[in-house]
Amino acid sequence: GQNVISTKGAIHYLTDEEIIKNKDYLSSFIKKDHRKICSLILGGPTKYYDYSTKNMKYIFTMLYKLLKKHDFQLVVIPSMRTPENTIHYAKEFFGDNHTVIMDVDKKAYLSALAIAENIVVTCDSSSMISEAALTGKPIYVANILPKKNDKRFQRFRNLFKELNITRILGEEIENWSYQKLDETNRVANIIKQKI
Repeated sequence: GQNVISTKGAIHYLTDEEIIKNKDYLSSFIKKDHRKICSLILGGPTKYYDYSTKNMKYIFTMLYKLLKKHDFQLVVIPSMRTPENTIHYAKEFFGDNHTVIMDVDKKAYLSALAIAENIVVTCDSSSMISEAALTGKPIYVANILPKKNDKRFQRFRNLFKELNITRILGEEIENWSYQKLDETNRVANIIKQKI
């Protein structure tokens, strides 16, 4: 209908200004060295995706190889849905050479988006992938084998791939750019005009 506005990805509350404002928040947490930053944004289990140790080990191992090869420092950011044992497993897996934020901390999340050269987001969270797309930075999606048909999520991820926003974690690390995705402001302006 004429009253329906379609969006590419999720509508969210993050803004460019907020991300820039919190850029330095993680400077006291991260290791002070020459390495570029790669941020891993963790979602949590859903009825489609299981955060089993086996699934996490698969993602962490793939990521670890890329970090080593490209000399990146990893910053791991949990979300409200991230299981406690997954955060502890990340800390144990990546060791002291990388940074794992142990608590849910919005400022740490914003800072991680600001300082990262590359962003990795788990496939279960369309909203966090959409939020990361506000940065215009390369985003890698860490896939988890679905427990049931996840066609809706696949459609979303295929769209972001077509828009040149995302690649799949495991593909060669590269730098690319795309037009920052800010659907919240785009839609807000349409609604304002209609009003």
